[in-house]
This record gives sequence, C-alpha cells and structure tokens, in this order.
Amino acid sequence: MCIRNCVISSAFRVGGYDWSIMFYPDGAEVAGYASVYLSYLSQAKGGVRTSFTLTMLDDQGNVHATRQIPGFIFGEKETWGFSDFVEKSKLRSSCLLTIRCVLAVIKEPPSECKSNLIVDPPPELPGRLHRALKNGTGTDITLLVGDREFRAHKFILAAQSPVFEAQLFGLMAQKDIRCIKVVDMEPAILETLLHYVYADSLPPCGEDNYDTATMQHLLVAADRYGLDRLKVMCAKRLCENINASTVTSTLALATHHYCDQLKEACLKFMSSSREAMDAVVVTDGFQHLIASCPMLDLQKNTVEKVTIQRK
Repeated sequence: MCIRNCVISSAFRVGGYDWSIMFYPDGAEVAGYASVYLSYLSQAKGGVRTSFTLTMLDDQGNVHATRQIPGFIFGEKETWGFSDFVEKSKLRSSCLLTIRCVLAVIKEPPSECKSNLIVDPPPELPGRLHRALKNGTGTDITLLVGDREFRAHKFILAAQSPVFEAQLFGLMAQKDIRCIKVVDMEPAILETLLHYVYADSLPPCGEDNYDTATMQHLLVAADRYGLDRLKVMCAKRLCENINASTVTSTLALATHHYCDQLKEACLKFMSSSREAMDAVVVTDGFQHLIASCPMLDLQKNTVEKVTIQRK
C-alpha cells in the first residue's frame, strides 16, 4: 500500500465513546515497520482517560507483537499508537492478521465518593530526570547546535527517540560516540525538545501559549526525531492559533509532515468565509504555499473560489 497509507476499521463503541483502529501495513512514519494506532472519534471536553493494549496475531493465534499504554488521555478526535509496532519482515504475506485492541475507558467516581478516596501524588520521575539534565549528573553525550552545547544521557535519548537510538546504539553507530552535531535547528528549539524528552511535557510559558513560529519549528524537530506525542502536542497548539497571517505557513508544514488533522483545520479556516479567504490570499505566504505544496491543488480550487467570490 506504500508508506503512510492505512486501513481503517469500522467504528466501535467503548465507554460511551466511538473508536477505530488504523493499520499502516507499510508504516506511518518508520520504513520497515507496520504501524498501528487507536483513533478516538468522539468529542469530549477535558479528554477521555484510557488504558489500552494493541496486539497482532496470525491465523494460528500466535502473537507477532503486543504494545500497551497503561494511561493516556485522548483529546478531541485524537490518534495515538505505535509507528514501529512490528517489523514487516516478521509478517507473512499469506497469513490472516488480526489486530486485537483491549481498551478501558477510566471514568471519575461520583462526586459524593471522591472525598473518601486517597489521591495519588503526582509522578516524580519526570521532575527527577529533568533535574539530572539541568545538573549534568551522569551525562555521557554532547549535542552541538550553533555555538551552544547541551549535555545529555544516551539511554534517555534512545529510550524516547528511535532516531537517537539508531544514532547512538544502531548498527551504523560510532563506537563510544561522545558528540552529535545537530544541524538546521535553533538552540532554543533543541532545548525545548530536550525538556520534553526528559520531562514528558513542554516547559511552562506563563499565561500565554507558545508563539506559532516556535510551535512550527518544534513540530519539525519532533517529526525529525520520531517524537510522535510531541508532534501531536505541537499540532494541537497550532490548530488553536490559526489565523490569516499563520494559516499558509501552518498548512505547508502540515502537508510536508503529514499532520492530517492540522491540515484539515487550515483548509477549514480558509474556506470558512469570504472574508477569511480574502485575508489569506493577500498575504505573502499564499503564493509560496501554492508553489511549495502543489499536491494541495490550491491553484485550481482555492484561487478559483476566491476569484468567483470577488466577482
């Protein structure tokens, strides 16, 4: 089917919400691997807490792969799973494959019962790991970007990023590698990316959201290093800040980095009204978008629509 093409299951209902399974036989992002994702189809304010396990079996009931996420909060129409679910070489083309999803939706107890519950304290590991990054305790690799150096830990980078894993421990990795030069990235973006790798969250930025340019650069970095969750977090924030001055650059980014939901949000904004379309067309980025993303066919569809509206 080629990479990034998928088969989608029929919708099924668990916990009062609709879900589906997305299977990429030739991989969603990582070549050589089949990818499997759980897709949340409903809308719910505040997110839906879940625990789920995805398993692939052959026609004899043998397990090819199984992966579990014990706790994850799905946002509105969000997808989450594994780009490197199973190596394609392990799958026989002649066998019938079954993807089994065991999904639990975790609901809050009634308000009258909450006062009797002991509340779990917040997790401490991300904070401790981030302190180790800041203090430089036990670091064994240096990342060079521009004129700055960032000390880090090989095993943490490899555990979070398949790209770092290949660079540091793969078959082509240099023995006892001590330094990696990072090109085409600003130091501030790498610093934010490292914060996510260690803390599993974005660094706090006060009352205001990150600006669009920062989120765009961070999405590119997340895609580059295979940090799928961070990529989704960036796409979500970009969706929340689409306007006439940012929509063209965000749409080009979404197209090049295969962020389908972000792409749909941009196109929806552009076609939402005559005023929105007129505001977008006069920006400097519109012609660049047409030239850089011919697969969008904006020249035929969007420009003709604008011309008709203006007449």
